[in-house]
Amino acid sequence: MNITRDLCDYLAGLTADRLDQDLLEDIRYKTLDWLGCVAGALDKKSSRAVLEMARESGGNPQCSAFGLPEKTSMFTAAFSNGVLGHTLEYDDVNKIAITHPGAIAVPAALAAAEYCGADFERYALGVTAGYEVMIRLGAALNPSHYDYWHTTGTCGAFAAAAAAGTVMGFDGEKLSRALGIAGTMASGLVCVFGTDAKLVNVGNAVSNGLKAAVLAGKGFTVPGDVIEREGGYAQAVSQTRNFKYLCPQDGDELRIRDSYYKIHAACGHTHSALDALQKIKKAQDFAWDQVESVSVHAYKKAVELTGTFCCDTELKAKFSMPYCIAAMLVYGEAGLMQFTEEVRNDPRIHGLKHRIKVEEDLSYTEEYPILRIERLSVTLKDGRKWEEEVELPEGKPPREYIRAKFLSLAGLTIDRDRAARIMEQVLSLTMESPMNRLGDGLRGELNGG
Repeated sequence: MNITRDLCDYLAGLTADRLDQDLLEDIRYKTLDWLGCVAGALDKKSSRAVLEMARESGGNPQCSAFGLPEKTSMFTAAFSNGVLGHTLEYDDVNKIAITHPGAIAVPAALAAAEYCGADFERYALGVTAGYEVMIRLGAALNPSHYDYWHTTGTCGAFAAAAAAGTVMGFDGEKLSRALGIAGTMASGLVCVFGTDAKLVNVGNAVSNGLKAAVLAGKGFTVPGDVIEREGGYAQAVSQTRNFKYLCPQDGDELRIRDSYYKIHAACGHTHSALDALQKIKKAQDFAWDQVESVSVHAYKKAVELTGTFCCDTELKAKFSMPYCIAAMLVYGEAGLMQFTEEVRNDPRIHGLKHRIKVEEDLSYTEEYPILRIERLSVTLKDGRKWEEEVELPEGKPPREYIRAKFLSLAGLTIDRDRAARIMEQVLSLTMESPMNRLGDGLRGELNGG
């Protein structure tokens, strides 16, 4: 039994018949959500550095790197778009795989579609395949993989190869070689979280996945079972591998339906606690300066990654549970504007965050990653106390919310008319719409053209 080949045969057999109208609309919205993250990040220092590097390196004008007025090489565009789409920490998430699938599948499929001159139908199938591989492989390798390896970077290379190969019309044999080649390039360390290098993991994943697909298309050889073979990728990077997740069964729902949109602009491991605080604030009337203390009980990984008080940079603040809770208490939300330098220096937040305690609940750790249980209690100075427990963060908002989120993020760098035109272009895509035309339109709107 060749697990990788069987999965790739399944992917190669996907047709537009599997994409019902609701799913196609969700793919449009996932594209819009990702583009909002890109647009909102255009002025970030890390984005400027990546775009400057892209300009300096030049390249055959194949694909759109958003933030540049002209096309550049597919691999440069893929790296740049991958970095920008993950910069705000606002891209969608899958809980079991512990990954951001849209940050990989969307830019990989978009670059491949521009490269091939594909239409929206091929793009949608590519996005679907990218999500399928990202979520299945992440689930198969985790939770132990995430102890050291950034799943979005590692599994992302395989997912990008699947997305690109599907857009390019690969059969199962070519797809399995694309995934094998991606496996020898897949990388990304958890220890760089809180710094710009986390973004490199994502950019590399998108770019390397596309390289793997192109090389597979040109006949490069590789073992067809790199993931599951003895001494292969899974054995190298996971102590808890479970290959059942890689084996599609009759009647399986497409995994793209399992991801959730981010409501808060912070690390996903803070979201259950933030949702719990929102529930308390909605039910009770109190002000931030009435708070005596806050207690958060969470699973081990959430405590490890977000239990810090450090918030001297935007990224570090997004990985600080005490900061995020304090920001929501003071400002009512943990949106993008709550992570600006001005807000990070707000003395009210600094006073509050040291009254917020984050500790592990072993019973919650046992349920992770199937559930992301967090329990938050607020105690006021007058002795009143409330507590809420959330098993999974909210992630299926109405589509009006996603449109509003896009306009809010895009509005950070472009005017509302341009943002509205982008939204119209994306949401009006039909199966026959050429993705090259979309890329040209988006590049113009996002670069002042």
